[in-house]
Amino acid sequence: MLSYIKEYYLLGLYTESNLDVFVNARWITEEQKQEIIASKATQ
Repeated sequence: MLSYIKEYYLLGLYTESNLDVFVNARWITEEQKQEIIASKATQ
């Protein structure tokens, strides 16, 4: 699940708000969310 969320976020299909929803749904952790956000910043 994490790989799909990360890929969609990097493509711009998901926003930070979507990531918050995924954290609340326990699909990803807060740490994973921060890693996803950081990976976009390094592109």
